[in-house]
Amino acid sequence: MNAPAAGPASQAVSEALAAIERWNPIVNAMITVRGDAARARAAELDRIAAAGGSAGPLHGWVINLKDCLDWAGVPTTAASVILRDNVPPRNAFITDRLIAAGAVIVGKANLHEWVFGPTSQSLHFGPVANPWNPAHIPGGSSGGSGASVPCGMARVSIGSDTAGSIRLPASYCGLAGLRPSIGRISRTGSIAVSAPFDAFGPLARRVEDVARVFAVIAGHDPDDPFSMDTPVTDPLKTLDDPIRGKRIGVMRRWFFDDIDHDLRSALETALGTYRDLGAEIVEIELGDVELAQEMLAFRIVLADAFALHREQLARRPADYGQDLMVRYDIGERVTGAQYAQALRWIETWRHRLHRILSDQGIDAILSPTTPGPAPARAGLAYANAIRAIPRFTSVFASAGVPSLAVPCGFNAAGLPLSFELSAARFNEAAVLQLGHAWQRVTDHHLRQPSLPQ
Repeated sequence: MNAPAAGPASQAVSEALAAIERWNPIVNAMITVRGDAARARAAELDRIAAAGGSAGPLHGWVINLKDCLDWAGVPTTAASVILRDNVPPRNAFITDRLIAAGAVIVGKANLHEWVFGPTSQSLHFGPVANPWNPAHIPGGSSGGSGASVPCGMARVSIGSDTAGSIRLPASYCGLAGLRPSIGRISRTGSIAVSAPFDAFGPLARRVEDVARVFAVIAGHDPDDPFSMDTPVTDPLKTLDDPIRGKRIGVMRRWFFDDIDHDLRSALETALGTYRDLGAEIVEIELGDVELAQEMLAFRIVLADAFALHREQLARRPADYGQDLMVRYDIGERVTGAQYAQALRWIETWRHRLHRILSDQGIDAILSPTTPGPAPARAGLAYANAIRAIPRFTSVFASAGVPSLAVPCGFNAAGLPLSFELSAARFNEAAVLQLGHAWQRVTDHHLRQPSLPQ
């Protein structure tokens, strides 16, 4: 007698675990896998479905968590040996929301050590590789999140982003990745870098999946002092609406300077496609946005990160990667005057961006997510990488607004390219609608990497 066929949730989990078995030795995307727990959860969900029920809007979706987000009873390591045995007793706010919506959590994704770097070449848990070409980086710090989804280890991964750490891996790994507005999604039960700028959000192949997960995990959390008690607009209500009449702002100065040739061509193609869909492309000027990375990443974030680690650095310096030690040293030397100047600049920039979007009726700004495709791992100069890789993502991270990375093609070597859509604070629906409209008429997000021979 044949065994009964596996239900949809069990089948999805089996496929994800098989992908982990095939791919993880190559890309090292996962730190922890809980296969037995995932199978048991999937079987429970299939029983609910067989009885005509549903556990929620994410019923049977296989999801992994960046390993800086708590899942009760499973270590949260932040890819640091210091936290190897750090087992939280309760779930993060986001984890609870996902489980309540019917998701199956399969494991914890690798990342740059201490959630603090754009390459995910970590000392203690090993470097993460790009599934499109393992000789290249996946981006960071959510590198395991970015590397896991294209090869089927999960349908969605939850990453975090302080200056670009969701959008950089999304760009380099061919995914959609949403950094929501500051205050929109709780950080309770997570490891911080710079609390006023840390954000969590989903990475997935499809913008529609990103929107569905965002709708589940967004909302006020009284335990997070930065969480805003403001209504969350359901992005699914407008996701399929036509975009005719939408106004997309573009600043070619600086954003289009010194970027990869294939990327520039892909950006112009994207702008042409949006015109064909009825959107209006508006040339805009944003001012001195090239200062954003200096003010955010090299003053506020470095100083905040050093302050968080000051005592531990004194006790256990050998347990930190050299790249982190260099950055913490810079953070220690940020003066109070420099920090205050950076805060003033950011407030001015936020006000200016709000005025530009409002006065010119701009629904979203389109810009490159990264200056080009993923760099090769060999010979990568970290000091250059930390400045070059997140220079565009820092602009909108400092403003605290929602930004969505969207795949827009591949270069001649087969590496993904990406653009970023950014809108007014709390208007995640705008970037998701525009990103989804792009994916409805393109197929870049449908391509999958081939397992290296």
